[in-house]
Amino acid sequence: MEALIGLLAILGRASGVALSSPLYALVSGLHVLGLALLIGGILLVDLRLMGLAALPRLAAGQLRRVAALGLALSLATGLLLLSARPGEYLANPVVWAKFLVVAAASLNAAVFSLIGRLPADGERPGAYARLAGGLSLAGWLAALGLGRWIAFT
Repeated sequence: MEALIGLLAILGRASGVALSSPLYALVSGLHVLGLALLIGGILLVDLRLMGLAALPRLAAGQLRRVAALGLALSLATGLLLLSARPGEYLANPVVWAKFLVVAAASLNAAVFSLIGRLPADGERPGAYARLAGGLSLAGWLAALGLGRWIAFT
């Protein structure tokens, strides 16, 4: 654990995030933008997979790409934010809970991309699509909530 904290501290100093409040604020804002792209993109897709929204398949595919971009931006900026105070963050159990939820939601998305499919327009989603959509929605909203909780712990 000490080695991980040391590596993250080096990243925080090298990137400037640990040394500059304006840079930290910029990275934090980009993290929020990534979350908006991720949650905003995947919310409608998940509702479609659960049979609760009539989103065209083409739009759902495009929104999945927006969500993937948001996830990539969120992961990159989250790592930088973590590097600003790694010892403090890694000692917080809520941070570890968020890591676990993000990993589970990402795994759900990866598995669905490999073995699932977006139903055709007008087609009723199958049981697996409904389950994957529900798990995705719950996972990403839980990650969002845990991220906000970190600020208060």
